[in-house]
Amino acid sequence: MLRQLCKSSVTNFTRTTQRSLASSYNDNDTFKSNSDPQSKDASSTKVPPHKDGLYFGKFSEKEYKEAARVIKEQIAKLEGEIKGDHNVRENIGKLPQFPEQGPAASKDSIKNLTDFFRQAIKLTGPITLSSYMRQCLTHPDFGYYTTRDPLNLKTGDFITSPEISSVFGEMIGIWYYTIWQSQNQPKNIRFIEFGPGKGTLISDVMKTFNTFIRKASNVKPDIEVVLIEASKVLRFEQYKLLCNSDEYALETTEEGFNRSTTKWGNVITWVDTEKDIKQNESQKLANYALAHEFFDALPIKSFIKKEEGWRELVVEDTPTVLNTQLKLESNEKSDDSSETPKDPTLDTQFHLTISPKETPASMIPKLSKRYKDLPVESRIEICPDAELYTLKIAQLIDNVNGLGAALIIDYGVVDQIPENSLRGIYKHKFVSPFYKPGEVDLSIDVDFTNLKSLAENVVSIEGPINQGDWLHNIGIGYRIDQLLKQNSNNDEIQDKIYGAYKRLTDEDQMGKVYKFMALLPKKAEKPVGF
Repeated sequence: MLRQLCKSSVTNFTRTTQRSLASSYNDNDTFKSNSDPQSKDASSTKVPPHKDGLYFGKFSEKEYKEAARVIKEQIAKLEGEIKGDHNVRENIGKLPQFPEQGPAASKDSIKNLTDFFRQAIKLTGPITLSSYMRQCLTHPDFGYYTTRDPLNLKTGDFITSPEISSVFGEMIGIWYYTIWQSQNQPKNIRFIEFGPGKGTLISDVMKTFNTFIRKASNVKPDIEVVLIEASKVLRFEQYKLLCNSDEYALETTEEGFNRSTTKWGNVITWVDTEKDIKQNESQKLANYALAHEFFDALPIKSFIKKEEGWRELVVEDTPTVLNTQLKLESNEKSDDSSETPKDPTLDTQFHLTISPKETPASMIPKLSKRYKDLPVESRIEICPDAELYTLKIAQLIDNVNGLGAALIIDYGVVDQIPENSLRGIYKHKFVSPFYKPGEVDLSIDVDFTNLKSLAENVVSIEGPINQGDWLHNIGIGYRIDQLLKQNSNNDEIQDKIYGAYKRLTDEDQMGKVYKFMALLPKKAEKPVGF
């Protein structure tokens, strides 16, 4: 989609330039100098067309190249507006900030993200929803992920599947082991996790995988673990768990990455972004990628279809009809419920408003066949970052040698378009995404249909299927029975084991809303679990 958009932008810029330059010519293609319209040279000199259809006229080649440079910069700026220069899971603490202007923008006047956004909107006007999300989650001073541990059992706002039970990670470790066997037990393996959090999931996966390698296989592969994590705070948490040490003694590679050894003897490397993952094409390497609750926090762009075309929804700090309607719908009550207390999470400083004109990002739905036939007033959410990440993960899979696999695990929708899924999560409850910016986690529904359509041209896709179904297909029921028997004399532990199992698999809890999708080499056999 981005390539198509950029191609369209180049064409539009070229046509605009042609019209602009051509306007300086008369019907006989004779140049008229703006500075000297009566010039003899200007009125009689025939100017040959440039090979690409443009005219140099009286511009020198140097001037023409300068004009071309300006056009390229405009295109690059347009592309940056559409997909963003950063994503929420990388470069934490390094994101570009809104420019400070005047004494009102002093750091003393910015005490939280509410001050930050209010000032930014005052200076530049409404901001994009994707910019709002990035700052809320990764602002170096006030961002949600940069100022707290969101998975802390006492103070965190949510609990993920790996934190509920280690059996979740065990099932995933078993799945990767079966994939490794089906691919003729490659000698070189690299596990890559996107957004590893505290490291709990990859720890359970590696413990299980290494156990099966040690007990059930004669082949002892070389295993490396790569964690894509820019936060130093989270790296330390991951190091303590995976390397079983509090000293934080890390090596630094020639490329500047941190490296150590896990408690299972595997080399482990931390990189800042997925762009730092290099592939040695001369080496047969099986990349086993994992992205659990990673895509749901990537910034989105939101649009609404009007009679005149697609319009982007942007964030401002004044009430709007759109927000007022949302409040009324969320807080609607009958005549006899007048004493019902008002939900404080609806009292927000910021709101969505409709951009009165097309923005650069409006071209995204405009150029997509998927949204062409949607009726007027349709709302949609698009996540350009998710598209880029999906393609990156697909590229890690080796189709030539039939090696590698990936699991994407998240909550989202299948066979439908996300419309208005952005929400905040605060103290284990859903709240407005504009409530207490920087103190509330933000989340969206992952558009699995879009991710699948993008990746299936590169790799083979299985799923998405419900989490509960996948776990049962792998054998979670047998593992739970085993654990219950091992703790037959302890009712309290048995209750915890069974409670965690129900929470992970029941349809009315996490078993249905969460999905599993696998990416495999082309022509790969159908894996277990799907």
